[in-house]
Amino acid sequence: MRALLFPLALSLSACATGAADAPSIQQQVDDLAVSIADLEEASGGRLGVALHEFGKGTAFEHRGPERFAMCSTFKFALAAMTLERDGLRERKLPFAPDDILSYAPYTKKRAELGWMSALEAARRSVTLSDNTAANLLLAELGGPAGFTAWVRSFGDTETRLDRNEPSLNENALGDPRDTTTAQAHARLVAELLETGRLSVSDRKLLGDWLVETSTGRARLRTGLPEAWNAGNKTGTCGAKGRDEVNDIAVFTIPDGRRFVLAAYLDGATGSTADAEAVLADVARTVAAWLTQTDA
Repeated sequence: MRALLFPLALSLSACATGAADAPSIQQQVDDLAVSIADLEEASGGRLGVALHEFGKGTAFEHRGPERFAMCSTFKFALAAMTLERDGLRERKLPFAPDDILSYAPYTKKRAELGWMSALEAARRSVTLSDNTAANLLLAELGGPAGFTAWVRSFGDTETRLDRNEPSLNENALGDPRDTTTAQAHARLVAELLETGRLSVSDRKLLGDWLVETSTGRARLRTGLPEAWNAGNKTGTCGAKGRDEVNDIAVFTIPDGRRFVLAAYLDGATGSTADAEAVLADVARTVAAWLTQTDA
């Protein structure tokens, strides 16, 4: 369920000095694994976690390769796809009253005009998780199949989108449609923010949108130090008893290293607020671990 794939990158200064009583790197990893497993057990659900360091790879994972419903976490990649498509961001995307879904806060504000630009749709898909904005972009980008083909071009063989909003939120037991893995999605987000496929200015824009995001402030960002300047993209979906509460955070620690933390929590008992608190505890636990291993 969990692995440390580049232990030297997270070596302890105490180990470097040869301190006899310093915990080993593997012990540090094992301690983190136990803590995350304890949070999962207490939640009553299934928890997927992946920590990815920019330029290095997966630093830690718990159920990292297991499938979870993406919910709205796909919208960050959708926004990146929009920015990469030549000439799309300036295009006006018209919509009718019947296109406005129940959760579409920005689209409802634009209802009188009946259109938004693709750039606006991309931004609000991330910062507000507007469902109609996401559907408008999907219609321009080849639909779910086009999205899936695009993420494949980044080497992501796991993430798949099969339906539009709101059908993609079904989260039926054993259904592989509209799913990803914590490990694959953390890697994808890092890839989108660090490779030359997107311009430096567009990568900065995406990062700024993550910081601007107003949804899920009680999730991973609550557990991360404010000085780490975290941004996030949430996802929430599923019917009663199959609820899923997700979040992906991007942050920079004091020594300049940058990370993506993905957390997918499926079927937890209790309320949405309880599930959000579990994700905050995941981030708090990972932050403490990074601080200790960077002492």
